[in-house]
Amino acid sequence: MELLIDKKDLQNVLKKAIAATEKKSALPILSNFLLEAKDSKLTVQATDLEVHVAVSVLAKVEEEGKACVNAKRLTEIARLLPGNEVYVKVEDSSLKIKAGKTKYSLPTAPPEDFPGLYPFPEENAFAIPGSELQEAIQKTIYATSKEESRFALQGVLFKSLNGNIDTVATDGHRLALYKIEKSGNGEINSVIPQKALNELKKLLSGLEDVEIASTEQYVFFRTKEWILMSRLLEGVFPDYTQVIPKEFTIEINLNRREFLDSVKRVSALVEGDVKPVRLKLTDGKLIFRSFSSEFGEAVDELDIGYEGEEFSIGFNARYLIDAVEVIDEEEIYIRFTSPNAQTMITPVENDRYIAIIMPMDVQE
Repeated sequence: MELLIDKKDLQNVLKKAIAATEKKSALPILSNFLLEAKDSKLTVQATDLEVHVAVSVLAKVEEEGKACVNAKRLTEIARLLPGNEVYVKVEDSSLKIKAGKTKYSLPTAPPEDFPGLYPFPEENAFAIPGSELQEAIQKTIYATSKEESRFALQGVLFKSLNGNIDTVATDGHRLALYKIEKSGNGEINSVIPQKALNELKKLLSGLEDVEIASTEQYVFFRTKEWILMSRLLEGVFPDYTQVIPKEFTIEINLNRREFLDSVKRVSALVEGDVKPVRLKLTDGKLIFRSFSSEFGEAVDELDIGYEGEEFSIGFNARYLIDAVEVIDEEEIYIRFTSPNAQTMITPVENDRYIAIIMPMDVQE
């Protein structure tokens, strides 16, 4: 293997791949990159056996070939190199790196020991805009479960429905759903781990189209520059369609920023992950209240166009904040059924995002 590559291109490709390596594995090969020079490209692969990433960048390839080298060491070296052009060559089981007057020689491992990337399942593929995939991850991943016992809830469900894709996350107390329009005939019904989705966020520019395909065990995301393969989460994901209410007794229209600010102001009084806050609807007003036996009481209110009977409901303020912060539009709907039933939050001008939050008991 022998090639010339722009220093910034090398830095960028290594930065995108490094997070997929395994730092403390019993298999030393997983702390390595697999480098491959071929067809005027340098491709860098990294894996921890759960997520596998391959990222390509243009390079002037003098001689095709492969090499395995320590990922952390190579990334740190690339970050410190002088000049604009980097010369890379495999020679005598070593990776030689030269930039300006700086030279390195790194030991290599056998490329054949590096775990292979499975073939992309072309027959079951469909495409979506990268910007839509970014939106789907941002608007759902916050609702995934942190409980290790609820394995299937630790990821985001991608499910084909009515010709499009529903992306759904829930931890049992709240649910986030974002609908993606797709092109192509492929179908999917897979729970994708958070780590894979966080890696996707680093790879996505928002300008590309992304091909997606899945098998029983793996999901694949592919563009012209990179491919990500991830093992799927096992277990049964709940029927989320049964959680979304079909009818409501109360609907209010609010300015997103004003609502967020009020919730944050009153919940600042309470410490911890669970921040109980009570919402009360009265004639023309929405009143926010939190209470702490240690720190006292906080009250705030918004003027709204509500003319119904008085209504009061409690929430974990953190769930309200998470659900509303990912909304881009200025106006939101909040729809209530009863003080003991789930509440739905949506943007006024975009029905593709839905947040469902279960209420909690909050003292008056």
